[in-house]
Amino acid sequence: MRRADIRRDDEDRAVSPVIATILMVAITVVLAGVLYVWANNLASEGTDTSVGTLNTYTTEDADDETGPGADDTLVKMQLTGKDDLAWAFVKITVSVGDNVYTCSVVAGDDCEISQAAGDNDNSWEPGEYLFLSEGTEDICDAAEC
Repeated sequence: MRRADIRRDDEDRAVSPVIATILMVAITVVLAGVLYVWANNLASEGTDTSVGTLNTYTTEDADDETGPGADDTLVKMQLTGKDDLAWAFVKITVSVGDNVYTCSVVAGDDCEISQAAGDNDNSWEPGEYLFLSEGTEDICDAAEC
């Protein structure tokens, strides 16, 4: 009878390491799968280009008449978004016919951006109007605008 008891103890001990090994392999496989999915999602988040602009604008023709010379006010724009937009992020281009003109807040460019009012000269605030005017270039004359 003693031999049967010893044999049963040996069988019970042999099952425990096998189960532990199977559990460790299963946990490792599940953990590797979770890490793969997490890393894949993390890597793909930075390459999403489907996000559109977060700011909206309204644009209307300025009341100014255009004529020869580079002093016409062309367009009045209003920021209708909810956040301020720093001038470093503002890039406006005007195209007339086949010509494209870059507008900036710096005097001496083809097209100049002027700020009508506002509390902060470093940003474009919601509800605030900007005016695009001819700078050094005669963008609109009586024949072309």
